[in-house]
Amino acid sequence: MSHDNSKKKKQELLIEALEKSSDDKVISMLIDLKEHGELFYLQPLLTMMVSNRGETLKKSLVEFISDIKLQDAVPIIADFVRAQSTIKEITGILTASWQSRLDFSQHLAPFFQVLIHSDYKNAFEAFTVIENSIDGLAPNEIVEFIAEIKGGLGKSNHDKQLLLLEMISVLEKTRRAAK
Repeated sequence: MSHDNSKKKKQELLIEALEKSSDDKVISMLIDLKEHGELFYLQPLLTMMVSNRGETLKKSLVEFISDIKLQDAVPIIADFVRAQSTIKEITGILTASWQSRLDFSQHLAPFFQVLIHSDYKNAFEAFTVIENSIDGLAPNEIVEFIAEIKGGLGKSNHDKQLLLLEMISVLEKTRRAAK
């Protein structure tokens, strides 16, 4: 068996062990995962955050994901947010995303979808992710996101409308500053 196949098999076994383990066991495994600094385990951990796992585990996962400093984690997280954008349980993932201080500027579309279409709490968390990565947006992307937000204004309650209008203002300031 080649080295790559052997490594892939080990990764699959670890993921399987993670998924079958108790919350306490997963929390203890997080310490080992943090030391290895690989990302193959990120997808199953994100899935655990939106599953029927305990709150203690979910808080540990938020901390764990917040501590990830590998920029390669961004597309994995963004794709997961895109796929799960309509469920309430992504709050922890959104929180971990902005707490990580990773640059999501090339992957903000799913966060804009959450901002526009999710409840206020998740929209606020997505707002923070966007605000932290907004400087990396091109002027044409800003114009497109403003148009998307304006399209969602009429479907939102008053509080959410205020949040969306604030995002439009932030985007406009960013666009002016880029000129």
